[in-house]
Amino acid sequence: PTRRAAGCGTEMPAEADPDLALRTAKTVADIYGQAVADLLKLVASRLARGIDEPGWAERKLTDMVGLRTEAADVVARLQVFGPEAINLAVERGYEVGARAGAAEVAVKLAPATNTLAVQALAAETVAAITDTHGGILRQIDDIYRQVVAETAAQTVTGARTRLAAAQNALNHFADRGIVTFRDTAGRRWALESYAEMATRTAVGRAQVAGTLDRFVDAGRDLVIVSDAPQECKAGRPWEGKVLSISGATERGTRVTGGDGARFTVAGSVAQAQRAGLQHPNCRHRLGAFVPGLTGRMADT
Repeated sequence: PTRRAAGCGTEMPAEADPDLALRTAKTVADIYGQAVADLLKLVASRLARGIDEPGWAERKLTDMVGLRTEAADVVARLQVFGPEAINLAVERGYEVGARAGAAEVAVKLAPATNTLAVQALAAETVAAITDTHGGILRQIDDIYRQVVAETAAQTVTGARTRLAAAQNALNHFADRGIVTFRDTAGRRWALESYAEMATRTAVGRAQVAGTLDRFVDAGRDLVIVSDAPQECKAGRPWEGKVLSISGATERGTRVTGGDGARFTVAGSVAQAQRAGLQHPNCRHRLGAFVPGLTGRMADT
């Protein structure tokens, strides 16, 4: 059977709208995807020049200064348009979450966004994504050298024409991802995929932050974690738990819900999130806990 938090069925809980997160993150992913396409085009264009002429390989290696200059221009554009799009996405997420929170607790939407919270979340995301920029030029250099070397080796042995060899080598890098890196967990990402994932995560967190801020505006400090289908291991221990938004309601505090149900505050929202609750793609929601109304998780 499925379960729900009794008394919360008609409320609008603090959760990330995956559709909004996907739409806004796609804008960022498109910016990075276009940059990758531009870099691939630059490499292909440089390689194609004089490819049927003698001494091609030697000339290509002396041509790397020009390639690096052009590639640096692409990265410079990313440094401008990437952060702009990320900031707008995070702001949009917060605004949507704030409206949902205001509707749930029936308060007027605060006239000002929690600017510091939004800026901090956006800055964290921008830093994580732009940290990947440092390796772009080095990878382009490496790919260019490898394609030239592989092309020269194959044509010397007569395995294929120079044009076909260069195209084959370049296709290999394009299929793998022309710009990739490993995250702290050792996972390899294509640049545009990582930008999309990081932005989607930030937008989801911003939505939750906006909703919780409106709960606080209404004088509410407690939320209850929903049940979720196909829940993850990180979120499962928090199902049905009551959490403090601010952390001011200490862990272990006993509170009364609907029908005299007794709850014990399990910690703060921040502590639960650090433990894995509401990680990317997490389906758990945070509903406002209303003393005297919100009941325990019940079978349906």
